Amino acid sequence: MRCAVVLTADQFAVSDGTVPAAVTNASHRYENIELEDQKGESISIKPPRKQGCTVEKIKDCDNGDIDVDEKIHMENPYGDLYLNVEAMKDISLSNLWNIIVENSKNENDGFKKEYAALLYGERYPCEIGKHPENIPKNRFKTTFPYDHSRIVLENQASDYINANFIDGLHRKDEYIATQGPKPSTVDDFWLMIWQENVVQVIMLTNLKEGTRKKCARYWPDLNADKDCAFFIINTLKEKQYANYVIRKILMTDKKENETRTITQYHYITWPDHGVPDPLCLLLFHNHVTRTKPSTHKGPTLVHCSAGIGRTGTYIAIDALHKEMQQENKINIAEYVKKMREKRMNMVQTDEQYKTIFLTLYEMSEAPVTVQKPTEYIEKLETAKLDTPANVTTLRFDFQKLMSVRPRQGNEYYKMVSEGEGYENVIIRTSSDPNRKSNIDGIFIHSFTNQNALIVTHCPPADDVVDFLGLITDYDSEVVVFMEPLNSIESTDTWIPTPSRSSKSVPPFTIQLQQENTKENNLHKVEITKENTEFKPRMVHLAAPTHDLTSKNTQTVSQILGLVSFAQNRMGEGPIIVVSKDGAALCGVFCALYNLIQQLTMDEEIDVFSVVRLLQTRRPELCSTMEEYEMINHAMMTFIQSRTDEITYYNQ
Repeated sequence: MRCAVVLTADQFAVSDGTVPAAVTNASHRYENIELEDQKGESISIKPPRKQGCTVEKIKDCDNGDIDVDEKIHMENPYGDLYLNVEAMKDISLSNLWNIIVENSKNENDGFKKEYAALLYGERYPCEIGKHPENIPKNRFKTTFPYDHSRIVLENQASDYINANFIDGLHRKDEYIATQGPKPSTVDDFWLMIWQENVVQVIMLTNLKEGTRKKCARYWPDLNADKDCAFFIINTLKEKQYANYVIRKILMTDKKENETRTITQYHYITWPDHGVPDPLCLLLFHNHVTRTKPSTHKGPTLVHCSAGIGRTGTYIAIDALHKEMQQENKINIAEYVKKMREKRMNMVQTDEQYKTIFLTLYEMSEAPVTVQKPTEYIEKLETAKLDTPANVTTLRFDFQKLMSVRPRQGNEYYKMVSEGEGYENVIIRTSSDPNRKSNIDGIFIHSFTNQNALIVTHCPPADDVVDFLGLITDYDSEVVVFMEPLNSIESTDTWIPTPSRSSKSVPPFTIQLQQENTKENNLHKVEITKENTEFKPRMVHLAAPTHDLTSKNTQTVSQILGLVSFAQNRMGEGPIIVVSKDGAALCGVFCALYNLIQQLTMDEEIDVFSVVRLLQTRRPELCSTMEEYEMINHAMMTFIQSRTDEITYYNQ
């Protein structure tokens, strides 16, 4: 018998199992796809279908609300579409982008159809999770662990926890997929970690998202203890990054007085209604994989809220990334099916399914290369030795950046110039209805904080009032200009000088508090607003004294001075970075700001990924070889000067 994908519908079914020659509502992609029996007759196979999930079925056990993020298929938009016996074809890495483009057409119609073809629902017995005594331990009313792959707790009055082993592509039980602990299951959660020798915990949900509780807090505050039945839990260390938090947690077995260190990787910016930026997810995954103990053989534990949607997405990315490193092909659909053999409904939405493709594509295009400072310096020094300028390592990296930039910019990221709303874009229109001006900008994450910087353009004189409104609206305490102030005409209208210490731009008044022009042009000003309860703002302004070009020997020291100035005066609001066009040299500043943070936190840097991430926000950032060289020259100078300081201190 030849087996393939079959599209069936109750209204067209015939009692003997055959299907009429024409099924008018079939998608063009599935036309003429059928099964033939041994007699050569066309037949339709309709596997026993589990009852579809309804709105009532996916109510949260805790609060009764529908959890949109962890929803199960409530309705298949393509009818009764089944993937029977025939496996989906492998995808070569060289063709992955073409597949993404094709499946993204018509509002992701290809991804939706492919995802709808994956069997879902309760396909194997999960009776243990339905026992009356275990029902309160489940976070959702429809998500149970399959009996054949569930984690069985030892030395307990009850051996039940809502968790399953998941196989990797070449290793059995490589992962544990589980729900976010409830208050009543935190002790069981830690017992499972100890019992299964887990040292890495991947958390993909916040404790609360919107009005819904997603997960109980199962770890204590920093340097505090938590008593969890058989164990004492202590949080030793916590590092905050822009998109995730890493915690070192010490577990102590009370009875044996044995200790183990667990690392929790907590991704904190997965949208409540949507999917994360593929590049951000890639960088998070890279941090997990490069810090995994090389000799450890225990499973990696992954959880979100229900332990199926975000959890399945991450596990698929991890498993298929390992496959990519050995083969030049992957099969995403087949691995999702493989996961669903061990835990129901892994990967919850077609959006999550597409995210797997996008993240793996990012991984295949330019793998992350994090370097220690000494390795980075050696790489740059080696590139200078007898190497033609057009084939240096830096030029190769820059050309790679340019090759991936247009695809990212055109396909996934909406820029200000397109006039479309996007969460990272700021468009501040004038409060005066008679004015048509606006100040546009874009949020940039620092290495440690979301939306830590705003990149925008220098306002013309008529728009200065709106620029001042941007500063005060976002409580910015630092404004960095990437050109000398004397080359920006509009600064004369609002930045005070010693000879004229107060400037008025109604309704704002700007008063000079302090000026320093020794290395960079630095001003401290007070901004007040008339006839309101507006609280006066102290704002620091910084600008170079000369044009920042590669020919200027002071360029590197001045840029590093601007970065240092901003880092030392960072307040609650974002740093505003300004250039004539809102792009030139702004990327250099933002890249160095983030790289110095990365070096300070982790003693490692990745220039390529930092710049690549900036370009996903605005493709024009760091868009010239001169700027890319400037970043690397400045970082090398910073590292060497820091090394010299340490050497001097230790003498």
